[in-house]
Amino acid sequence: MSSAEIIRTENISKMFMIGSTDRYTMFNTFRYKLSGETPKKELWALKNINISVNKGDVVAIIGPNGAGKTTLLRIISGIMKATSGSYSVRGSVTSIFELGLGFNPMFTALQNVYLYGALHGLSRKKVDAILPKIVEFSGLEDFMGAKLSEFSSGMRSRLAFAMIIQTVEDIVLVDEIMAVGDISFQQKCLSTYEKMIEEGKTLIFVTQSLDGRLEEICTGALYINRGEQILYGPPEEATALYNRHSGIGG
Repeated sequence: MSSAEIIRTENISKMFMIGSTDRYTMFNTFRYKLSGETPKKELWALKNINISVNKGDVVAIIGPNGAGKTTLLRIISGIMKATSGSYSVRGSVTSIFELGLGFNPMFTALQNVYLYGALHGLSRKKVDAILPKIVEFSGLEDFMGAKLSEFSSGMRSRLAFAMIIQTVEDIVLVDEIMAVGDISFQQKCLSTYEKMIEEGKTLIFVTQSLDGRLEEICTGALYINRGEQILYGPPEEATALYNRHSGIGG
């Protein structure tokens, strides 16, 4: 890796074993029943993905549903292992996906804030210090004493996002960057990402579409489809190719 490079993937591939439809033929149903085997087939979610990301870069991962975008993000974050290939990450990573994972629905919002802090090694004094920012950003001032079981999914996501952004690291990985809350809260989140970029943080995010402000903040984009790398380059080129393949814009 060069001095500026902080993320590199080399031929990253990921294979899952899934149930095979051939079990429904009469012969195979009888064979599997006798042997006790479970019919499986290979599904390659990613095939030979190669990217290089420098410090301060902003990279979008685009593609249709099921393309492998989230799988790649999980591998880079260390949550999931690749089947083959290798990757290197230089720096601390904050992952913003599966918002609210670890929340206790029977705890109040305030209790969950302190629970989050404890799970992430934050002292109570540190949580006390960032609590006003969490409450203000989430917009849930009137609901901090309510149990999370009484929250809508959007309210839970807002609380989780407001907590995470107070403890972001050098590298920020975001699954579905515009999937948090309503339109006004999404714009608030986007402004927060822009501030992270200004501070020199590296951002890699998954999105269904790349246009407007999202395209403007990107230094590069990875377009993948059915696990295959179609293009890694300028965001406008990746977006134009994705749109052509999707039949958008003529």
